[in-house]
Amino acid sequence: MQKEATQMRQDLSERNADHAEIRSGWARRFLWICGLSLIALLGFGWTALVTAPAATVAQMIGMPPQVRSVSGSVWAGRILLEGGLVLTWQGDWRSVLRGRVGADFRLTGAQTLLEGYGYISPLRAGLRDISGRGGSDLLALMPGTVACDGQAVVAIDHAVWSRSAVQSEGRIQISESICGRSFTTPPLDLVLTHDDTDGVATLTTSDAARTLMGIARLSPDGWLKLRIEPTAVRLVPSLPTSAPTELEFQVN
Repeated sequence: MQKEATQMRQDLSERNADHAEIRSGWARRFLWICGLSLIALLGFGWTALVTAPAATVAQMIGMPPQVRSVSGSVWAGRILLEGGLVLTWQGDWRSVLRGRVGADFRLTGAQTLLEGYGYISPLRAGLRDISGRGGSDLLALMPGTVACDGQAVVAIDHAVWSRSAVQSEGRIQISESICGRSFTTPPLDLVLTHDDTDGVATLTTSDAARTLMGIARLSPDGWLKLRIEPTAVRLVPSLPTSAPTELEFQVN
């Protein structure tokens, strides 16, 4: 009897172990199926996003008046701007592996040719490797500006915004320009740097004197602080010359 009882307990233990293994196997299969379904759903959503018509997305988020038409998709598209400028972009699949959406872009016009790379993620957005030249057609896109015949040579290594810091490094060199009918501006040098948290842009003349014209600081929370020196009257004749002009406003 004792042997029979012992054998029954062993059989019961084996059956319980088999049931537990079966339940564990079903649980693993269920999790595996859920994981595949989630991956498929994310893949479908991602495909729908990148293949969405760029014009539809532009209507949803709104476009500035300088935009004449939008074509292509979110992943690869084209924007026709005022003055004949054309912005094209092509998505980079490698950026997806880094958890962000990135694209190579190109801006072309009669006096403008700029190329670079831009990206955005939940934590930051940025531009890098921007190079080329900008001319009067690019300046004309900015509201309130006076037509100038100068040329800007652009060499920006990076400009990155995140919740904790704004970082930038690069230079834009602007030739002497005739603006309007007779107003002449000196050659200028705009240098992009950063400190602990803010991006800093310093504008000086590019001659031997290196006269300071102004400084702009952009903080992570979107506040832009401008300090315009009296010497900038050479650029904007209506500026006061008795003391620096300081402005502060939020850009986002």
